Amino acid sequence: MSRSARACLGWLVVLAAAAGLAGGLAGAPAGAQTEVLSPAERERAATIYASQCATCHGADARGGVVPATGDPVPALAGNPAVTVAYLDLVMRTGRMPPPEDDPYDNRARDVVLTDEERRIVVAYLADAVEIAGELPDPPPGNAARGREVYATNCAQCHGSTGAGGVAGAGAWTPAVNDKLPVTIAEAVRVGPFEMPAFDAEQISDQEVGDIAAFLAEVAAETGTPIGLLELNPVYASGIAALFSLAVVLSLLWIAGRPTWFPDPRGQRRGAPRTDPVVQHGGDADKDPT
Repeated sequence: MSRSARACLGWLVVLAAAAGLAGGLAGAPAGAQTEVLSPAERERAATIYASQCATCHGADARGGVVPATGDPVPALAGNPAVTVAYLDLVMRTGRMPPPEDDPYDNRARDVVLTDEERRIVVAYLADAVEIAGELPDPPPGNAARGREVYATNCAQCHGSTGAGGVAGAGAWTPAVNDKLPVTIAEAVRVGPFEMPAFDAEQISDQEVGDIAAFLAEVAAETGTPIGLLELNPVYASGIAALFSLAVVLSLLWIAGRPTWFPDPRGQRRGAPRTDPVVQHGGDADKDPT
């Protein structure tokens, strides 16, 4: 075979490989989690899912009910609302797996899975039930700009410094000033539970990075001597109520005191006097003779 023929054959092989690679990518879900687990990691992830998730979401991830309450549990497979970022977020923040089979208790929770366990479970589910999406990677941000974006879109529920509190209809909102940038980015895009989701037209990727920079700066502040960075309306109302109660109890205690300024002679007001003038009817100074 001549040199030119071998060159042409080589180029044909390269083009065929490129076409096959393009075809494989076209058949994959858009933006899918592409991490490939080792057999040992996959087996471990399947075990974690079976023990921590399948009880509610089902062995096939098609949904089910909470055993303790009978409440419905959404499917993971075939659910467009469930993305790679969603899975990572709920496990990263301790929302899943839930304590005592109560996924609807929205208060702060302890994180159950380690970072490594979360990583392999997310990758396992992304492959096993074809969950699309990828983890966000927010760019470095500007805290000053982030403060403005945060005040416009987030402070109404999470507080001006991200300390959390209670939003409308009594919904509890978690603190966000202790979260990593990736967690902030996931929450902004996913809009978990009562929180609305924001697309890139509402809050750009750069603005997400700015918000994360602002919250990181807030987290570095020392706060008040008792560790408070702010008083949201609920906490402020509680402190005001306690202060008012203390004032009322103090006034009642003062009103119940019969004598505020004691008698300089050490006698109680209204008690019989014992000085000689009163005791002897004013005759104590007369000459007895």
